[in-house]
Amino acid sequence: LENASARVHISRLVAMKVQLQQELEVLYAEYNGSVDEYLKNVYQDDYYRTAFEVAKGTSVGVDLHKISTSDIEQVLKKPWLSDGKEFSSRIWDNKDKLVNLLDRELTQQIIRGTDPQKAINTIASKMNVSKSQAGTLVMTEAAAASSAARKQVFEDLDVERYEIVATLDLRTSEICRDMDGKVFKMSEYRPGETAPPFHPRCRTTTVPWFEDFQDGGKRAARNPQTGKTEYVPADMHYAEWYRTYVEGNASAELAMKKTKNESADRKQYRRYKETLGAEAPKSFEKFQDMKYTKKESWEELKEAYRDVNWQKKAQEKHSSGEGHSTPFQAEPNSVYDNYKGDVLLQRRYYGSTGKPRLDIDLTNHNNPKRHPVAPHRHDWKELQAGQVKRSEIHDMPLKLGDRIANSDILKEMKNGA
Repeated sequence: LENASARVHISRLVAMKVQLQQELEVLYAEYNGSVDEYLKNVYQDDYYRTAFEVAKGTSVGVDLHKISTSDIEQVLKKPWLSDGKEFSSRIWDNKDKLVNLLDRELTQQIIRGTDPQKAINTIASKMNVSKSQAGTLVMTEAAAASSAARKQVFEDLDVERYEIVATLDLRTSEICRDMDGKVFKMSEYRPGETAPPFHPRCRTTTVPWFEDFQDGGKRAARNPQTGKTEYVPADMHYAEWYRTYVEGNASAELAMKKTKNESADRKQYRRYKETLGAEAPKSFEKFQDMKYTKKESWEELKEAYRDVNWQKKAQEKHSSGEGHSTPFQAEPNSVYDNYKGDVLLQRRYYGSTGKPRLDIDLTNHNNPKRHPVAPHRHDWKELQAGQVKRSEIHDMPLKLGDRIANSDILKEMKNGA
């Protein structure tokens, strides 16, 4: 029977993997086709738009032939990175990586007998990562197509030099900040080195550079405090813009810090929401605002996050009983609930040595004058030679982390009342 059961599980696993492979093949084929069409449109639009802007800026008429679909396809098929891969190859590489990842995840979930919902959540998480990677790939390839179109226009119009133009805002990468304003010969036009894209999701572009057309004009910039578009002199490059509008401006420097740390902060915010639930800030913006401007609240939130994590971990080693007093020694990093009949008197957390670390008392010990706060907490302090001593401070209110991690017994206490 055990062998028969194993064969059934293996057959189901193989069937799931085959179905997954088939579904992804269809999805990625559609994805490849739609993105290919999108990149062709990007190239064509950028080619004609750039030609128009050059003609308008120089007041010189231009005569361009209509670019054909086959010409565009030839350009887009040409690899622009050193790995020599074209766009469609990257798409199918991503698909193969995703199939292997999900294949491994399915196998492990079935072997471990994990709860189906947990398996679904894990795989959904992996899919979201793949979705993000796909978005980055499309945005970067679109930037490469745009760069290729501009290069072709410059060559068709006999432009000899071009200038790097980065975005004047707080999100611009270090490399693009440094490249802003640099001028190169057309013979030096190499995407990723002397022309954009310089990195994934690059927003930097290029413009023709003429020695006789360098006076006057404006370029767009984003106000670092309001986020609105403003205009600055065309010859103001990133370093000067940063010195003028960001350095020494407390609000702008705060906005810069938030922007620079956004990716890491979003990951941290997701962890805090998962751990703290409704007690976490309601939005990512409020989370960052607390982190960078409200030190006391931020320290309390960090402490709550740590407390919930270590207490929840200890609760995985949970035991209970009834006695005159709670055991002094127990399994390291565990929890013991001490009852009197059906009434929970105390929850004790044990530290790494197996000695008490924290007590949560649910009653006033029949002495409301001495213990007016219930429930309350008692910390245990580590002494020398591995000894511990209970805090002499009575009736310390539960902290935020205590209330979250022990919501089960607090709810039970409330219902009992």
